[in-house]
Amino acid sequence: MEALRDIKEIVEVPDHSLALLLGLIVLTLMLLAILFYFYKNRRKRRKKLSPKEKALLTLNQIDYDNPKEVVYTFEAEVEPFLTQKNKKDFEQIKHALEPYKYKPNVPSIEPEMIEKIQQFIKGLK
Repeated sequence: MEALRDIKEIVEVPDHSLALLLGLIVLTLMLLAILFYFYKNRRKRRKKLSPKEKALLTLNQIDYDNPKEVVYTFEAEVEPFLTQKNKKDFEQIKHALEPYKYKPNVPSIEPEMIEKIQQFIKGLK
């Protein structure tokens, strides 16, 4: 029995498993929250404009300093909005804008005509 040695004292082993588990749970929840946030924002940014909304946006951004751009943009983008009510007004404006087409150098559009175009565009909404 002399050969038997005494049992050593209990040694405390550091255990961080609870802290690691809680940290992993918090990290996972934060990652899920960030992914959810980006998913929601991606859907909002992805909203496509309808052709009418695009046309109205283009019409509202017309640069009246460039007469050719005004004429061609106005005629092209008004098409989706034409109804029986406003078709006659559109034809009058279109006829008045004919001198500004098909020529290399054109004078600037008169303020009265610009006002007519702007009023017509406001009536489209």
